[in-house]
Amino acid sequence: MKAFAIVNLKGGVGKTVTAVNLAAILATEYQRRVLLVDCDPQANATQSLLPPGEYNTLAGLLTIPDAYYDDLLYRSSIRGLDVLPADDELRNLDVDLLEGERPRLTALRDLRDAIAEDDAYDVLILDCPPALSPACAAAIAASTDVIIPIKVDAYSVRGMHELTAQIDRLRRIYPDVHIAGCLPTVWYKSDTVEQGEALLRQHAPCKVFRTHIRRSPKVDESTWTGEPVVSWSPRSGAAQDYRAFAEELLGKEGDHGAEV
Repeated sequence: MKAFAIVNLKGGVGKTVTAVNLAAILATEYQRRVLLVDCDPQANATQSLLPPGEYNTLAGLLTIPDAYYDDLLYRSSIRGLDVLPADDELRNLDVDLLEGERPRLTALRDLRDAIAEDDAYDVLILDCPPALSPACAAAIAASTDVIIPIKVDAYSVRGMHELTAQIDRLRRIYPDVHIAGCLPTVWYKSDTVEQGEALLRQHAPCKVFRTHIRRSPKVDESTWTGEPVVSWSPRSGAAQDYRAFAEELLGKEGDHGAEV
């Protein structure tokens, strides 16, 4: 079973948009059983896919030794896509760590193994916060593949080496974690962006996906509607790009029966 962690320590690069749209595409167009785990205390992925309400959340999984995963999963309105929600309780894990209480950093890895053993899902997608918090570290440890969305600007390109170095430090403990590559996002046609993308492709410390995700006002609209952009505006540039990215990620373009 594949587990994709969507990671960048910078905000505003499209992590949640990437996680939500990749999850929706795999569920609806590739007929995969997908679990999206929201690891960000801002809970934007949760708000995008679930109606307002009270939920059991990831914080419980990371702190309660005998938490049963089936009590934490909720069906979204998208067939084949379930959600393990987040809330701001995840912020308390940082304070607990300072006070000497250690969250269960293997909890998400154990979750991955349990749902694989139960054949409950085909794909796990982990939407990470913009910080190497306990929840983010747990998500990377649980992943088979790390995807790094990156806005093509000087700060982000220069920060790639530090980000991959931090992921590599976690890989010393969990050597089966693989950096799948970085995905240029919020892309638009300009000399500056195109030159920055060329530099990124030349000097990035990991693979850069062929696909880039175009900037589109339809993405912002979709956050208000509570739908992925691939369903809100399926012909928009961003929606087309996310479909192309899913094909590239699966490795068999156009083959909706490809193994994930």
